[in-house]
Amino acid sequence: MLKTIEAYYKNGKIVYKDALPKIKTAKLFITIIEEKPSTPSRLGRFRGIFKEKIDGMAYQKKMRSQWS
Repeated sequence: MLKTIEAYYKNGKIVYKDALPKIKTAKLFITIIEEKPSTPSRLGRFRGIFKEKIDGMAYQKKMRSQWS
C-alpha cells in the first residue's frame, strides 16, 4: 500500500507534521522541496531575442525536401 506523509527536515532530523506512521519496515522515496524560491535563471536576459515564429511542419518539409 502506498502512503504519502508530510514531514520537514530541520537541523539533520525529519520532523513529521502528524503522528508517526505505524509501519515497521518500508521502502522510502524522499523528495526535497526547498521552501525558499529559486533565483531566476541567467537565461532571462535572452527573453524576447527571437521575434520570428517558425512553423515546425513547414520547416521539417523544407529540410526533408533538401535531402531528396
